[in-house]
Formats: sequence, C-alpha cells, structure tokens
Amino acid sequence: MPEILVVPGFYGVTTQGKIATFSRGGSDITGSIWARGIKADLYENFTDVNAIYAADPRIVANPHPIKIMTYRELRELSYAGFSVFHDEALIPAIQGQVFINVKNTNHPELPGTMIVPEKDFHPKSTITGVASSNHFSALYLHKYLLNKETGFTLKLLEIFYKFNISYEHMPSGIDDLTVIFDKRQFTEELRAQMCSEIQKVIHPDQLEWIDDYAIIMVVGEGMRNKIGAMKNITTPLAKEHIAIHMINQGASRISIMLGTKKEDAANAVSQIYQQFFKGVAKS
Repeated sequence: MPEILVVPGFYGVTTQGKIATFSRGGSDITGSIWARGIKADLYENFTDVNAIYAADPRIVANPHPIKIMTYRELRELSYAGFSVFHDEALIPAIQGQVFINVKNTNHPELPGTMIVPEKDFHPKSTITGVASSNHFSALYLHKYLLNKETGFTLKLLEIFYKFNISYEHMPSGIDDLTVIFDKRQFTEELRAQMCSEIQKVIHPDQLEWIDDYAIIMVVGEGMRNKIGAMKNITTPLAKEHIAIHMINQGASRISIMLGTKKEDAANAVSQIYQQFFKGVAKS
C-alpha cells in the first residue's frame, strides 16, 4: 500500500529552534511547503468554497468561478482582499512550479480553481478578477518645483524609516506626490508625529491626510495585449459618477490599480465586473 503522511499545519520551527504558529491560512503554507519538498505535480487545497470567484460574492451576486488562473494573478488579487488561498503559500509552489487546485471540502467532485505558472498560459478573457480593499490611507503632498528638488523622496523615505512605516505606492506628478499606506500600521499618535516630522523637514505647500481611501485591483493576463482595457474599466465608473483618485498599472501589464473613496469601492467592483462578465456564460 502507498504510504500516507498526515502533517499538522499552522506551526513550524524558527531558525532559533523555537516553535512558532503561523497566521491565519497557515495550513495553506504548510501544504505548499510539503508539495514543493516532495516535488509534487499537484497540490490540492481544500477549503469551504466551490472555487475562487471573479469577484467577492458579498458584492456581486453569483459571480463567475475562475477555472484557471496564474500564480501572479492570484498574488495581485490577494493584495486587494482575495483570501481563499493564503498569498504567502504561493511562494513554495512558485519555486517548485507546483500546480495548485483549490477545491471545496464538502464537494470534492467539483473542479475548483487551478492555479498554474504563467509559462504556456493562454488567457481566454481580458480580466480574471476584480477586488477591493478598504484598509488604506493616503498622504497627499504638494510643493511647487518638487520635480527639481534633489533628495525630496530620500528625505521622505528616511522619515518613514525613522517611524518604522512601510508604504504601498507612491504615484507622483511634477508638483504633487501621493503616498499610499496600509493604515493598520498606524495609531493616531504615530500618524500625527510622522506628519509633523514631514512638515518640519520637507516644508510642503500642502499636506493632507486622506483616510477615506480604497484600492480596486483589476487583474488579468489577458490585459497585456488588449487595447482599450483601460477605457472599459473607467467608462462604467464615469457613468456611475465614481471619482478615480489614482491609477497605477504594473510593469507586468496584468493589473490596473485604482484609488477611490471607500464608499464607492463596492459599486466600482460591481460596475467593472458587469462590464467584463455580463453576458458571459458560466462554465
């Protein structure tokens, strides 16, 4: 008979030899490490949903299940809230090029979602999914001739380092710069201290802290060679009078990030989803 190994998840041993527990989703990571370690062809990950969906079912009723997606598509979508499969569990799978099949424990006969390497992947649709997350804040700085001031960004980064703060994105113009943070790392006191330091060191003409901020991620390998994807994303938002405060497209060209008000985030996801999936038959 073949040997069956039962390995508990959620904990491991640190480099100092101490037992440490993983964060939520730790069993995903454990399974991925084992799959890579034994050079498995397939890692089946059982959860409580039938598949990974193209949008959050709490926002879009009965969204399309994703049959197949790439590692990096899931990584991009996980950033904005796709939590079915732990994003850190992707790393061992990517290193070992192990295919992942996310399936429902209660309905194992269903195909679930396959997560595969980008190599030889041929997308059948423009976008794979759209997600949003509200745990962001933004710092807006305005200063005339900012683009000609040597060391401006260095001074800003040194302040972040001083207060042990990491930033997510930093879109800029010739006189303006916006820094987007995961606001869960701030207390009100820490935020006030950091802003005071920025005012003192950089002397911006305007400094504004924006708490009402959400990130929308539109992701799909099919966007790489699709002309007009940006128009199809922004047009339905304009019709709904949803203001876009920031647009950022990654170098891979498989994701477009939008910044909106928190109150607009769910509607933005719904409108983008309908634009790309309305009338598309579910398989």
